[in-house]
Amino acid sequence: MENVTHEQIYERLVSLEAKVDDIDINTKGMVEAFNNLQGAFKVLGWISNVAKPIIIVVGFFTALTAFIQFWKK
Repeated sequence: MENVTHEQIYERLVSLEAKVDDIDINTKGMVEAFNNLQGAFKVLGWISNVAKPIIIVVGFFTALTAFIQFWKK
């Protein structure tokens, strides 16, 4: 077994700490992106909740217009 000095252990520790810091920064970015994506899906859910009644009303008026035009001829 080779002898490892305190200086070598410290250099390895500093190297590992830098790698962990990089991983932490990357992970924070991924978590932030995931949270933003969740917010986007909430907004899309709200839009779909509003769009459904609008589509029903537009469909009703389209059918009514088609019905009136059919009987006018």
